[in-house]
Amino acid sequence: MRLTINKNKCPVMAAYPMGALTQNNIFSLPVIAQDKCVVCGKYIRFCPKGAFEKHGE
Repeated sequence: MRLTINKNKCPVMAAYPMGALTQNNIFSLPVIAQDKCVVCGKYIRFCPKGAFEKHGE
């Protein structure tokens, strides 16, 4: 799966304030810091491109 971002930060950045999601610039893909992620699933619900998936339980 490929995520494309057009001249904007990933919209999910505003949906999850825990600091677990970072993006270096508007052309890079967002990265999840696994040590900060609380696996709440907000990424999945708020991503308009469906780029995030939850694996395991």
